[in-house]
Amino acid sequence: MSGTSVDAVDAALIAICDQSLQLKHFTTTPIPDKLKQLLLECNSEQKLSLQSFSQLHSQMGQLFAAAVAQLLRETGLEARDITAIGSHGQTIYHAPDLMMSLQIGHPAIIAKHSGITTVGDFRVDDMALGGQGAPFAPVFHQRLFSEPEQTVIAVNIGGIANISLLPADHATEAVTGWDTGPGNGLIDEACQKLFACSYDRNGDLARQGAVQTAVLDSLVQDSYFQQPAPKSSGRDYFNWPWLVEKLGNDFAQRIDAHDLLATLTELTAVSIAQQVRPALGEQTGNSVWICGGGAFNRYLLERIQAHLPACTVCSSSDAGHDPNAIEGMLFAWLAHERLHNRPVKLSAVTGAERDAVLGGIWHP
Repeated sequence: MSGTSVDAVDAALIAICDQSLQLKHFTTTPIPDKLKQLLLECNSEQKLSLQSFSQLHSQMGQLFAAAVAQLLRETGLEARDITAIGSHGQTIYHAPDLMMSLQIGHPAIIAKHSGITTVGDFRVDDMALGGQGAPFAPVFHQRLFSEPEQTVIAVNIGGIANISLLPADHATEAVTGWDTGPGNGLIDEACQKLFACSYDRNGDLARQGAVQTAVLDSLVQDSYFQQPAPKSSGRDYFNWPWLVEKLGNDFAQRIDAHDLLATLTELTAVSIAQQVRPALGEQTGNSVWICGGGAFNRYLLERIQAHLPACTVCSSSDAGHDPNAIEGMLFAWLAHERLHNRPVKLSAVTGAERDAVLGGIWHP
């Protein structure tokens, strides 16, 4: 899969036997710079000719197939050794109000190029039943992080951040979750535009700046942060034009670059913490596991911890789960569930009228 950070294609090989699930191999395939730029422009400008759309759709399908081929080379496996591919695709537009989420990288191309049955187009089934079509991570996070006696929070920080509220194993409450707002996306865009680098390694650039309180206050007033769950968002909303709308055309000239990065990092931390605290109420000592690329931003984790002093904030790697591999594992597992025609228990997360069997199947 390729997430909202649009940095690479992740491929996770998992083995499933009854209720056990094991990661066997994980690899990443970089997205070529020209293709990455087209995807980012598509998200921010929301304008694409039919010819350009078709070209992107095909190119991403071929890139996903190439990622599968790379995984097979690295493991010494052949296509016949793989039961199925679960492909999320690359989201270029997410509109829950229109019951539509558009991912490119057609599963038919992946299936034909790889010679492996491919499951994809997962989100529309949920949206057709009135759901948000996102996030899907909570039901998988439950398998990885839930504890017998205490509520656990899992936070996936990709381009967009989402949280999973995982009740104790003995509790009767359903697993819930939602998108909290921007994750790495705005931080990465600022790095690319202001520092000529793709991301803020360890948060070192943001650490050199100072949070601009007035700027942060302006950003957190956005109506999305006040919306109740279920809710979901994407890079088509939280992007550079969104910053221009909130701060003015010349904001990048008025605000010191390091200060801007510090403020955008704080926005991610604050928007996560503001939605975790009410979910936990008076509970203390809860684990907050951070997954996705954001788990490698040490400064961001420090800021989340500062806003959640009653919790223990850690990278999922401390629980034995590679932060980068979890979403790829999720969609491999979803493919397994689809092949067995099992509804995925997501309606409490997405607001759909019922749980649905997710995705379509394409044969080689």
